[in-house]
Amino acid sequence: MKTKSIIVIIVLIISFVGCNAQHEKNKANFPELKGPYLGQKPPGKTSEVFAPGVISRDDYFEHSAAVFSPDLSEVYWAGKPNGARYFRIYSMKMIDGKWGESHVAFSSSNKSFGYPVLSPDGNMLFFCINADIFYVERKGDYWTEPVKISPLINPKNTESERIMSVTDNSSLYFMRWNPNESAFGKKSVIYVSRKINGKYAEPEKLNENINSDDTEEFAIYVARDESYLILESAKDNRSSDLFIYYKMKEGSWSKRINLNLGWVRFPSVSPDGKYLFYMSEGINWVNTSFIEELKPKKLE
Repeated sequence: MKTKSIIVIIVLIISFVGCNAQHEKNKANFPELKGPYLGQKPPGKTSEVFAPGVISRDDYFEHSAAVFSPDLSEVYWAGKPNGARYFRIYSMKMIDGKWGESHVAFSSSNKSFGYPVLSPDGNMLFFCINADIFYVERKGDYWTEPVKISPLINPKNTESERIMSVTDNSSLYFMRWNPNESAFGKKSVIYVSRKINGKYAEPEKLNENINSDDTEEFAIYVARDESYLILESAKDNRSSDLFIYYKMKEGSWSKRINLNLGWVRFPSVSPDGKYLFYMSEGINWVNTSFIEELKPKKLE
């Protein structure tokens, strides 16, 4: 028994030393990243992979946009190692101008965490756990425990909801997938819930101009002031496009304009309005100069 105990102790020591050595190796290989957007060279009008090898990795499957805090010192995204079953939410933080390594911010051994969205002030982080929308609140350097959002948004009789965008007036835009849905002749529909007196109101379906009858809408980004929106629409299960709409002076939405970015998902514009992030081959980004260039002349 004594011999077996010694062997076990030796194995544990070797494992600890090995893990420590691997950690130090990974730390030594981690690049020095400084400044806004992980120090990456800003893209122009041609889309580029964001932070290859750091956020967009060959050994991971990224499944969201990259979402930055208002001061650009934090970034969140969803993904999982290749072969893993459940998605996690990852994060990186910049301290004194230098970015630290990525770490798992929210996860579970038997649930998927996805679609992170920050409130405009950065004090609330919304995301999905399996098929429901949750949020956490910032308390100093920490986040509170996840809390399920209003039952008006997460009713028991629907298949799933996905958080997508939060505006300056706290309006929450989301997609609901309901196998029994009959509105607009499809199962995935975009909704908005307005916050009134501190509580989310009954969600409203966006009209047929957004929930078009010839496509399924899966994701939406709405500008903080609701002056424009970017929508992910798909005509089949093999491809999806991003379209931009503008809020007209009378309050209606303009006709959709295809951004022609190829197969793309989960649009999100950076807090400074300079870049559009989305999922494609990894996480991509592109300059948002198209927002002004495509704006209808009657709005200029």
